[in-house]
Amino acid sequence: MEAILTPTLGNWLSALITLMLFSILYKENPFYRIAEHLYVGASAAHGIVTTWNNTVKPALTDMPKYGTWWEILPMLLGLMIYFNFYRPYAWLARIPMALWIGYNAALVLSARQVIPFLNQLTMAIKPLVAMTNGSFDLAQSINNILFVSIVLGVLTYFLFTVEHKGVFKYAADWGRIAIMIGFGASFGNTVMARISLLIGRLDFLFGDWLGLLG
Repeated sequence: MEAILTPTLGNWLSALITLMLFSILYKENPFYRIAEHLYVGASAAHGIVTTWNNTVKPALTDMPKYGTWWEILPMLLGLMIYFNFYRPYAWLARIPMALWIGYNAALVLSARQVIPFLNQLTMAIKPLVAMTNGSFDLAQSINNILFVSIVLGVLTYFLFTVEHKGVFKYAADWGRIAIMIGFGASFGNTVMARISLLIGRLDFLFGDWLGLLG
């Protein structure tokens, strides 16, 4: 009983909200909705405060020091987005959105984005016969052959201008198998990450809150 009374008020609130979130495992209920809204609201508030302290406030304080008054323009453009809540002038919100979309489209087409893509292309070209220190490297050769075959198989699978018959069918099937293996590994990694979060919450409930863990 003494271990239960030791947690602070913050621990009790954290445990209560955690249990309210876990209640969704039973069914949809008002407790889960309350915890969900609290979580979303706290995340939004944290994002606003972080943006103000790390971006907006330093920019405002540096303007008189460095004379960067031109930064007022992007700030005003950003504030124009809130005209979307006032219907008579909602069209003004399209201006910053159009500039932002245009900027990102130009960024994607720029060399800064094309060069990494070209690097990926060059990295996909590997020698099928690998040599290490002047001698044949069997393990690296097998790895390169497997890598190149997977790349060609995946490209064949997404090649819709040629009917998948004969050699193309086998290559496309091999590409599909490789894609499913990749998706499975990615999904397994996601599940393990979620399990890690679950273990952290259970450790908090049974350790920091109830004091049942040594």
